[in-house]
Amino acid sequence: MRTKTTIVMFAIVLTAVCCTSPALAKNTEVVETKVRLEALVEEYIACCEAKSALRSSRSEKIRRSAMRSCMKADYCRHSKQELVEAMLENNIEPKAYKVRHFLNDSFNAALQAKE
Repeated sequence: MRTKTTIVMFAIVLTAVCCTSPALAKNTEVVETKVRLEALVEEYIACCEAKSALRSSRSEKIRRSAMRSCMKADYCRHSKQELVEAMLENNIEPKAYKVRHFLNDSFNAALQAKE
């Protein structure tokens, strides 16, 4: 009788461990994806800030592009958490080109909303 109880308890514990493992793995995956997305947003901000250094150029097109890059960097810096959450909700893969595309679209939509 004692052996049956031990086996049943072991089966219950084993079932509980097996059922929670996928949930823990998925949670870890989400955290890793979020960290990677945040790093890609930081890289994007750094690239925009590098372009904004050209604001003193003699070319009007380059100055305009530099100002736009400065605006993008400010937008992404101030909305970073909201943008990362939106990327997670939309299942954006943590790939640089997909993140850039999403951030550009978000910036353009925000810019149009202000106009």
